[in-house]
Amino acid sequence: MSQSVIGILLGQLFTSIPKPQGSYAGKTVIVTGSNTGLGFEAARHFTRLGAAKVILAVRSLEKGEVAKEDIEKTTGVKNVVEVWQLDMSSYKSVLDFTARADKELERIDIALLNAGISPGKFEIFEQDESTITVNVVSTFLLALALLPKLKATSAKFNIRPNLTIVASEVHFATHFREKDVPEGQIFAKLNEPTDDMQERYFVSKMMEVLVVRAWADRKPATQIPVTINFVNPGYCRS
Repeated sequence: MSQSVIGILLGQLFTSIPKPQGSYAGKTVIVTGSNTGLGFEAARHFTRLGAAKVILAVRSLEKGEVAKEDIEKTTGVKNVVEVWQLDMSSYKSVLDFTARADKELERIDIALLNAGISPGKFEIFEQDESTITVNVVSTFLLALALLPKLKATSAKFNIRPNLTIVASEVHFATHFREKDVPEGQIFAKLNEPTDDMQERYFVSKMMEVLVVRAWADRKPATQIPVTINFVNPGYCRS
């Protein structure tokens, strides 16, 4: 644990990330949770670097439009950014979003699933605690629902699309006490009220890592034409 903490501090305080310079010409990109923070800045970079279409997938269309205006102003690029509604607390909203993407988008080259929450209080969304619903269940429901379009894009354009989950280095810090319950009871245990919502956020990020790893074990790169991964962005100023 101490080495990991030291590594985090070194990475945060003494590492500078280069400004992206690659080309995204002709590509269609979806970024969830993209009206603020990391998703917002990622969408700005995709737009700046020539993407043909950048979808801001956001819960609030009003806030999404504000983000779109800011991106257009700072990049000077018009008619690329679109604002689509996506409420990760609702499974119906997730499936409605993917149905729209399948119908209206010719291709999806990149799906950057960044949306997540770290609530201060225990609450239920759908049938699970809100952090688990948004950060885990809805995130992978969205990923799996987008996968057919990503695979179709690969076949049609002879490319390898990218599906990225924004995880976090804090996954290593969770105690994950729920793992000790009988098999099949982890979600039921996570639905028991708790005041330690920071730990719950850590658990959600660890579950993201485990799901992607399990996915890769079942469908290695040689068996699927989409690169599926997760990233640790660290703390940042945006």
